[in-house]
Amino acid sequence: YVKPASGGAARRLTNGSDDTVELFPAWSRDGSHIAFVRWSDEGLGRIVTVNARGGGESVVTSQPGHYRNPQFSPDGKTIAFEKGSGGYLTSPDYSENPGVYTVAATGGAPDLVVRGAGAPQFGASSDRLFMVEGGEGLSLVSTDLAGQDKRTHASGELVSDYRVAPSGEFIAFRQNYEVFAMPLLPGGAEVSVDKSGGPLPVTRASKGGADYIGWSKDGAQLHWSMGPTLYTASTSAMFTSSPEAKSGFTPPTDGLSLAMAQQAAKPGGKFVLQGARILTMQGDGAGVIENGMIVIEGDRITGVYDATTTRMVFRDNPKIIDLTGKVIMPGLVDAHAHGPYGTSDIVPLQNWSLVQQLALGTTTMHDPSSSASQVFAASERQRAGTLLAPRLFSTGEIIYGAKAPSVYAEINSYEDALAHVRRIKAQGGHSVKNYNQPRREQRQMVVRAAMAENMQVVAEGGSLFGMDMNLVVDGNSTLEHNVPTDVFYDDVVQLFRQSQTNYTPTLVVTYGGMAGDPYWRQATNVWENPLMVHTPPKMLLADTARRTTAPEWAFVDDNNAREAKKLADAGVKVSIGAHGQQAGIAAHWELWSFVRGGMSPVEALRAGTIASAQSLGMDRDIGSLEAGKLADLIVLDADPSVDIVNSDKIAQVMLGGRLYDAKTMNEVETGSAQRRKYWWE
Repeated sequence: YVKPASGGAARRLTNGSDDTVELFPAWSRDGSHIAFVRWSDEGLGRIVTVNARGGGESVVTSQPGHYRNPQFSPDGKTIAFEKGSGGYLTSPDYSENPGVYTVAATGGAPDLVVRGAGAPQFGASSDRLFMVEGGEGLSLVSTDLAGQDKRTHASGELVSDYRVAPSGEFIAFRQNYEVFAMPLLPGGAEVSVDKSGGPLPVTRASKGGADYIGWSKDGAQLHWSMGPTLYTASTSAMFTSSPEAKSGFTPPTDGLSLAMAQQAAKPGGKFVLQGARILTMQGDGAGVIENGMIVIEGDRITGVYDATTTRMVFRDNPKIIDLTGKVIMPGLVDAHAHGPYGTSDIVPLQNWSLVQQLALGTTTMHDPSSSASQVFAASERQRAGTLLAPRLFSTGEIIYGAKAPSVYAEINSYEDALAHVRRIKAQGGHSVKNYNQPRREQRQMVVRAAMAENMQVVAEGGSLFGMDMNLVVDGNSTLEHNVPTDVFYDDVVQLFRQSQTNYTPTLVVTYGGMAGDPYWRQATNVWENPLMVHTPPKMLLADTARRTTAPEWAFVDDNNAREAKKLADAGVKVSIGAHGQQAGIAAHWELWSFVRGGMSPVEALRAGTIASAQSLGMDRDIGSLEAGKLADLIVLDADPSVDIVNSDKIAQVMLGGRLYDAKTMNEVETGSAQRRKYWWE
């Protein structure tokens, strides 16, 4: 799309199909053409150019590949780009020799420039290419187009990106989620880069976060985005001969909205599920209806009835779906999930990992540590009906206290914490992750800021008892990961209960011994599960058939589940958290480990449904089967309230009123949508 900088409607330049996505757009210096990557899961990526009016589309690359970040040379004759690798979410084909390449803008065979670098970009010259390299910090380097005459121009311990101005006179860099700008010395002189300044003047351009940094064609303006908003700063305002004026530069607070409305996917029609035993999860137990009836209109439940005592007369002739002999329960709510959602900002059209989660009954995932550019793109596609997946919620990147370049979030004041929280909210965050800020008052600032923005704040436990108790006292919404003590005495139980902090112990990765993940890999033949067909077969076999075993006493998932039950009995909302372990089945390992630790099957099921929904503040819409809630449910062949290991005996899954066969993930009864092919099929 293109959109006038002065405002107005966006206009699409291309005619791509629903089977492709178009990524990484880049202007030519003269503004006549745009290069981008057109991606399909089956055909992989191609670098394509189109003129600025929308015609003259041309495929530049001679082979498909895992391409990203195309950039025109100043003379418009060359396009530099990155070639990456696949093999996990995407096909491994055409993954050899990753690196930075160039290709003629008119098309042809690409030439390798260097391996081990990324983010190719040009300055003022068409025969010199800038790139970024990792190592001890991130460096800005350049070579000629043959990969020779290498020079290092800048390096920064906490820098996460560099962008060279078209004039070659300035660079923008990203640190602490903000964009800064400074002069670029000519020649090969290396400069140490940090937001606090150094031998060269540094100007902070943004306030409130910065992604997707770029310069205007003449370098007169620096652009970046945050969420759906594009911001612009004048280079002359940032750098002037007047020190007083420079010191008075104020980052812009208003920008151009690039938001585009998309209709949320919602099925039509009315359906009645009848004849099954229903575990509604209402009240304090399973909420059992022996001979139940669930009425669904669109994406929501309009009624749940006992068919033995209620006679229903339908005047609008809904479709009746007979589920006699089955068991129906709410979809699982994974309160501590992880991806993957994409690879280097390529979010595939079909994510087998998310389909596997849905096939095994997880209908909602909350990811407390992810990549904002990937998880929120996937979440929006799921809502729009273009990605088959559970409902996706996330914190985006964590508010991290350790000095890691890509995720360090510096907090020295409440205003710093508030800026990070607002940044995550602008990107689409439901919650923020309070992750190991070293000082207690820093962690308290994150809590206060999240409360001010009406967001949940979920805290990383970090296997430190003292810090965990501080996190509980200080009002975090949840504590993630298990408290590392063998026994919870009554002081800990009372503290949790009175604080209203909830608990996600993530039994599959418990501290203090071997966890639930290796236990259940040892105890079950995961690769034989008939519903694990949505995982690449070779990967599944490698991950589950060849396994390490240990004696029963070495595992502590049951011990931690035992202590979590004390909290649940006291009224704390204790949730499952599958932690992105083995996709799909790990949520069931959580349920099974809770029962290993002393919970009843019903108590464990509540931890996987209504308690998780309540902990996340989503129980108005999910977590139980009641009128008004979303039609997210599981149809089982056996009853997990009797034996918890029946929880994975799933026949069908319904998400938002659409019913899917768990083995094929094709829509049945409610429609005829067919699952996209996997890359290995």
